[in-house]
Amino acid sequence: MTQRATVPMALALIVTTLGFATLIFVQDANSPPLIYGAYYAGMMVALYFGVRLWLPHSDALLLPIVTLLTGIGLIMIYRLTYEVPGVENRATTQAVWILVGSGALLLTIFFFRNYHKLFAYKYLLALAAVGLMTLTFTPLGYEVNDARLWVQAGPITFQPSEFARIALIIFFAGYLAEKRDLWTATSRSFLGVQLPPLKYFGPVALVWAVSLGLLIFEKDLGSSLLFFAVPLLMLYVATGRIAYVILGGILFVAGSLVTLRLFSHVQARVVSWLDPWSDPHGSGFQITQSLFNIADGGLTGAGLGKGFSQTIPEVETDFVFSTAASELGLLGATALLLAFLIFVYRGIKIALLAEDDASKLLAFGLTAMFAMQTLIIVGGVTKAIPLTGITLPFVSYGGSSVLGNFILTALLLVVSEKAGKHFDEEVEQEAKSEAA
Repeated sequence: MTQRATVPMALALIVTTLGFATLIFVQDANSPPLIYGAYYAGMMVALYFGVRLWLPHSDALLLPIVTLLTGIGLIMIYRLTYEVPGVENRATTQAVWILVGSGALLLTIFFFRNYHKLFAYKYLLALAAVGLMTLTFTPLGYEVNDARLWVQAGPITFQPSEFARIALIIFFAGYLAEKRDLWTATSRSFLGVQLPPLKYFGPVALVWAVSLGLLIFEKDLGSSLLFFAVPLLMLYVATGRIAYVILGGILFVAGSLVTLRLFSHVQARVVSWLDPWSDPHGSGFQITQSLFNIADGGLTGAGLGKGFSQTIPEVETDFVFSTAASELGLLGATALLLAFLIFVYRGIKIALLAEDDASKLLAFGLTAMFAMQTLIIVGGVTKAIPLTGITLPFVSYGGSSVLGNFILTALLLVVSEKAGKHFDEEVEQEAKSEAA
């Protein structure tokens, strides 16, 4: 374990510790911030060194970035919900979910270090993904804010789409890698785009359509966009054919127009996006308050704990980026986005170094989903696109989101372990050859 590998982790912990220390002076809370900070630092250090010992060739920057993002998220959630009148303290719950997510990361590494065996069950995983989303239409499912996204089984409450996404990416990676040559062959055309034989196109189209249909009726617009865009990007990477992207774009526009006409909740989201000022105290309240907070932050921010983003409903889930921009300013928000960018860069590098097509597609698909989710939520709170209601990975409050993203990171780590080991062996052989 080299000093080079541990420096980013130390920097991430320093930033988190400084954030909690700052809260001591601005929220009249003496011991709790230090308790949260110490608990969090100890947990993430143990996770980091455990993974580095277990997967010595894996990417050394993924966990420091995850530590930084989850730490900033915990700081923001603590700041927004600690001893705020009428608001539940959610920092404790988030800290517990980070602990659970860390355990899920280790279990995923333990059981799926040989991740290739997942591809043997790709059809079962696709069926499981569809089944998970179907659960929301059973008596176990219930609505929150007019969206039927949640399932409650006894004391356990979770959002199935967070885990269905990962299962579907594994399916698409395994299937596209297996049928890659057949997908590049053509037998018929649609709208001028050459398509592969129906028996190879059918499974992907069926799983894709069923997943999107369920999500649309669940009113989960953010996940619907993710489930559409990520497989389309994976298809392009697998085949190199831009025609599929063009066809997908045409279908996306057509589908958007249809859903806009059929579903009132979609119409409401679009109207509040186009002109939130027409109803600033009603449908446009969230987005206008978000814009006010971002503008108030300026270049350097109002200071941690000094903003007024508590005025935004559900701020710790959908609008946590607005809080960061308000209190840390443009500089802080840009630094946060750069952390996401580094995670995406490392994910793409893992995909490039992977040896086989399935591993490349898996790493790319997981990274693309992470990147798209970040773009969608940041675009929504800044009014660049309609607000979709998904979470900012690792930063927003939410157990299902935190757990799902830790599993995503674990899969990237096991892919990078094999790719990194192969790369190190090649470098060693080249060094020996040059020495000889």
